[in-house]
Amino acid sequence: MLGKVETIMLTLSSRAKLHSPETHKALQAAEGYVFLGLHREALKELDTIPPLDQEDSDVMIARIRILLHLGRFSAAARLSARGESIYTEEDEFTVQRAFALHQLDKRDEAAKVIQSAPEWLRRTGILHYNLGCYQARWGNIQTARQCVNAAIQLNAAIELSMKKDPDLAGLWN
Repeated sequence: MLGKVETIMLTLSSRAKLHSPETHKALQAAEGYVFLGLHREALKELDTIPPLDQEDSDVMIARIRILLHLGRFSAAARLSARGESIYTEEDEFTVQRAFALHQLDKRDEAAKVIQSAPEWLRRTGILHYNLGCYQARWGNIQTARQCVNAAIQLNAAIELSMKKDPDLAGLWN
């Protein structure tokens, strides 16, 4: 399970954005802790961010990624839903929410999140890939193959990680 979370994670500072010095320092420190595998310490760093910045998109995304690493999927799903409502243009909230729901075995909710994602996000391939993972885990191997093939057609780079994904192991056996 943790391996799957790690394949989805990116660095915390994926976008250039101006933050207060305190927030910038805490985000940098949290990223360092994540790199070292010290996820609880990373969360503590994020807790030092001033209250006004706690709902900044970068701070929320960093917290969600750390919660996923810690296996706190319910909290990650709730925070992702909050982020989706505030930052409708930020696709990562949708992807992470669907993933968290998937980890909680809330298949219908995860599928609804993916299916309600904006069209432009569905064209990236990541949602088809995630849906393929869900379908494989639920035993729908033929549908999983269709989803993964659609994901590869949209983004050929996905093929590199799919062979290592434990959710897709049933496709290769």
